[in-house]
Amino acid sequence: MSEFGEEGVHGVLFDFAGTLFDDTGVLTAPRLVAKASGRGITLDEQVAARLIRRTLAYVDAPERSAAKEGCDLSPDAHKRIWTGLIADAGPFEPPLVEALYDCLTDNDAWLPYPDTLPVLDALSAAGVRTGVLSNIGWDIRPVFKRIGVLDQLNAVVLSCEVGLAKPDPAIFGVACERLSVSAGRVLFVGDDPVKDGAAARAGLPVYLLPSERDVSVPRGLSAILPLAGAENGHEAAAQ
Repeated sequence: MSEFGEEGVHGVLFDFAGTLFDDTGVLTAPRLVAKASGRGITLDEQVAARLIRRTLAYVDAPERSAAKEGCDLSPDAHKRIWTGLIADAGPFEPPLVEALYDCLTDNDAWLPYPDTLPVLDALSAAGVRTGVLSNIGWDIRPVFKRIGVLDQLNAVVLSCEVGLAKPDPAIFGVACERLSVSAGRVLFVGDDPVKDGAAARAGLPVYLLPSERDVSVPRGLSAILPLAGAENGHEAAAQ
């Protein structure tokens, strides 16, 4: 029986970046070299790595947080805001800005953690409805299709499609409605205490993952299986 009482958890909603798929290795020197080449720019990997470090140091600085507000509410807003930040990080010329942005939004660059597939499979086998709720500026369904689980998901809710973003409680309500499970029976799994933790304000129990992560290391997702009454899938998820 689930730890959430006799009725248990009937659905699990997952965050995307840093929860199911790694967000630390999207911008890599080889990928930037390839994207830049496609836009007529020749870079070697050493230069590409330096440009990436410069860009990340600028866009991830705390003082840039306000500039990112609203970036996930539509594809147009995401591209406008992020290309603006990337351009200012250099300053960089438009073709290089586009190459860096291409890296960020390349669905093929997003890799699952080792326990992502086993846990999704275990939940599906246990009859638990699953979905993804992400603050994102582009369609990530191809990422799930690539690893063969898109058809397993009962809901995919993207901020850029619904015009709402975490921590707004309303987007959790939208996700629960699309999952066809009441909020109190949906476990939300994420890694951001503020944005993902806001699910509690919408009535969802929340499981937060640790901030430390590595694409080659299981994310700790198997810990949710007993919470969702999917203990039988625990061994498979740990493999």
